[in-house]
Amino acid sequence: MRRPILSYVELFYDKNVISWSKRLLSLSGLWPDNRNDVRFFLYITYIVIFTWLEIVTLVQNIHDLEKTLKNITLSFPTILIVLKAVMFRMNMHLVLPLLTVVKRDVNEGLYRSAEERRTVVWYNVAATLFSTSSALSLFFVPTLFYAKPIIGCLLSKYNNCTLPFELPMKVNNVYEITKLQTYALFCVYLIPTSTLLTIGATGADSLLVTLTFHLCSQLSIVAYRMRNVNIEPKIYFPKMKALVERHTELLRLANILANTFSSLMFVQTLGLIFSLCIVVYQLLMTSESGEDMNTIHFIIYSCAVILLAFCYCFLGECLINENTYNLHIDSFNKTINRYYFQSSEVQMACYFTNWYDLPEQQIGGSSSDKYSGDSDN
Repeated sequence: MRRPILSYVELFYDKNVISWSKRLLSLSGLWPDNRNDVRFFLYITYIVIFTWLEIVTLVQNIHDLEKTLKNITLSFPTILIVLKAVMFRMNMHLVLPLLTVVKRDVNEGLYRSAEERRTVVWYNVAATLFSTSSALSLFFVPTLFYAKPIIGCLLSKYNNCTLPFELPMKVNNVYEITKLQTYALFCVYLIPTSTLLTIGATGADSLLVTLTFHLCSQLSIVAYRMRNVNIEPKIYFPKMKALVERHTELLRLANILANTFSSLMFVQTLGLIFSLCIVVYQLLMTSESGEDMNTIHFIIYSCAVILLAFCYCFLGECLINENTYNLHIDSFNKTINRYYFQSSEVQMACYFTNWYDLPEQQIGGSSSDKYSGDSDN
């Protein structure tokens, strides 16, 4: 018997909203609620050493264009990962108010009706799919780097395993590896590379997407509740007051989110553009040379980069569709510079409430209160 599509969607629903982001960032000690300096030091030390080896290899092969481009394909993203980790480490305390509100929302309930539940589930599943798909795709790319020479050696029954041995990752060793034992030790050292690079590439982005989608869902719910508020005066005014306070809180949290991630997204966007240019150029070169294995590898890598770029565009599109705030986007850098809060959907929801069904005295009283409040300001 076929299961309905909705039941499969529910598999990706995260009741705690931030579970996937917490898993990714906790591994590197960068979860804002539970900062672990020792874990972060070990993580960043490993990545910096790996990046340094890549840069040494890049300098040594600078005269060979093909080798240089192959090295840039991996070295440039790792440099960005180091920058993103340090930048997020400096700003992650700013996210604490957001995480507190998310936990409170989860405890109090994210929705009250079937319509609200559909909104919450849609945004929640979208955030989960981003976290899982980006992590899996970016994990697969360095894993291919790692496995390629080993698999080639095994398939050739060690006929192609000539000295000095080729390391799984394209990094320079301090000296030529002429012993199998030393080669095995370097391979063991490089085993965590795929996991650690994936954490650095997707951890902060996953948190950004998750928190943004959560704000989108809650702003949509505020608009929905305003459109359906009870016109009974004893209910209408307390409800509207609570909704306005909730709306103000969400806008304040969105401003915090923008201040926390704006510089990080600037670096990430430039990195995506540059990486995509390098990968497409290499893809064209390898397709002409007939290297099928390299062609497949660069296709997968370019798909992973395009997936990330699409996710960022999709994130912005959701914000625009919700009309919660406009994004001022620099035409050259394509980065988030500032959030301009317009809350058009909430304004329209207020406009379409049946406020004219309220008693005339109540409408006049609320208007005079509004004007007196404006004069005080």
